[in-house]
Amino acid sequence: MNISSTAIRRHIGTLALTAAAIILGIFFLGQIQVDLLPSITYPRIGLRLSAPGLSPEVAVEEITKPLEEALSATEGVIQIYSQTREGRVSLNLFFEPGDNVDQALNDATAAFNRAQGRLPEIVEQPRLFKYDPSQLPVSEFALRSSSLSPEELRIFADEKLGKELGVISGVASVEVLGGLTEEIRVIIDPVRLQAFGLGLTDVLGELDDRNLDMSGGRLSGGEQEPLTRTRGKFTSSEELLNLAFELDGNENFPTQKIYLRDFAQVIDGTSEQRIFVTLNGENAVKVSLQKQPDANTITVVDSIKTRLAQFNDSRVISEDMELITTLDESVFIRNSIANVTTSGLIGASLAAIAVLLFLGSIRQTIIIGFFCINPRKG
Repeated sequence: MNISSTAIRRHIGTLALTAAAIILGIFFLGQIQVDLLPSITYPRIGLRLSAPGLSPEVAVEEITKPLEEALSATEGVIQIYSQTREGRVSLNLFFEPGDNVDQALNDATAAFNRAQGRLPEIVEQPRLFKYDPSQLPVSEFALRSSSLSPEELRIFADEKLGKELGVISGVASVEVLGGLTEEIRVIIDPVRLQAFGLGLTDVLGELDDRNLDMSGGRLSGGEQEPLTRTRGKFTSSEELLNLAFELDGNENFPTQKIYLRDFAQVIDGTSEQRIFVTLNGENAVKVSLQKQPDANTITVVDSIKTRLAQFNDSRVISEDMELITTLDESVFIRNSIANVTTSGLIGASLAAIAVLLFLGSIRQTIIIGFFCINPRKG
């Protein structure tokens, strides 16, 4: 039986089936996830951690080598590549293609937990992750202002834009780089500190112990028992200057009390800038947004643009601020879809012209154009 002949003779049924297929296709087309790259997991695991103040030589001996020994026990690892810089350690674990990277990540996390007790106390919380190219930023923009200082611009990007954009559906994280961050620096005079008989560890321990908020228990006696909290965190540089230290006395001299201001300076300022972001030669702040794994890139980017437009309309972004998009993945995706659509229409048109030249019937050409022609079965 010739399927094409049947389709031409029963053209009404053919058109009904074709219309049903088109309607279903249009319905499910909106449900398809659109992304620039497929969801690929490389056979690779990364470990990043910070150790402020450690030189590369010390970090190699006290952090990098112990971690390499511990992580080498991860099942399936074939190579470990490490890089050590001042205050930072990076390790990459490579596996065979096709290995279960999720299980390897669990094994590596367990190996790190076992080795964590051998690391220096200054090591900050590490970050273990899988390499996934689909988790690259989907949108980036630079922000600069002629009236705001680098510190104020960074605060605006962190506190206002970052928080507002982070709650958009589909946005996984917001990263802000550049500008100056607020920081309170305590500069200790080692000579005066030694003269009082104190050590640096004594000062650091006192700062950690005093800068805490703790639970104060419950207030009983009524129908309700509200929880209380003791506020112990420092709120200003003046509170730090008045931090008291007690020096042990002897039988001749009683216990003496000194203050942080007696041997240190407290500067309420900004941290040292190590990451510089410039736009056309001027200082700026960069904001990068990552999407959630299952989110549609085009939908997320459109939501970001809509939110930024609302900021402009409500004057949250003042007129003296300049916001310039530096990365927009939706542009590449839209262009790719447009190219596929154009190529499909051109191919269908050329095929229809060829069929029309052979059959000489416009009606039969339209019917065949909506139905696949199968060869005659023997």
